[in-house]
Amino acid sequence: MSDDDRTVVALTEPGTFATDVRVRGHALVADEPEALGGTDTGPTPGELVAVALAACTTITLRMYADRKEWPLETVEVSVDRQIDVGATGAGSRAAPRYLRTLRLKGTLDEAQIARLRQVADRCPVHRQLAGGTEITTELSD
Repeated sequence: MSDDDRTVVALTEPGTFATDVRVRGHALVADEPEALGGTDTGPTPGELVAVALAACTTITLRMYADRKEWPLETVEVSVDRQIDVGATGAGSRAAPRYLRTLRLKGTLDEAQIARLRQVADRCPVHRQLAGGTEITTELSD
């Protein structure tokens, strides 16, 4: 995997929160709701984190079930971001909590369902969020 495959570029122009995002030749838009001064042309950055968790979980469960040749028909994951605004003082925000709900369809037995629930906690995005992440910032020309 090259550096270009791991690099995400986000660009915001003056007068807008709408942000063009590029990764591996794919494009999307992030924004803020109108109530926060955005134009609501895309999900918020926080929503994109929840999207990453939901998508990574479904992909991880699908890969695992397929490798085991289990009868998992569909896997649906919903993620509810639960943020306590002001929980740590006036105007501050506590770390978000996520409620992830799995909907597994197929003729799975109890042991398979229990194992898939364990595997969900091993998706890379879950592990990154739960384990913390080191972020280094540098300036460029």
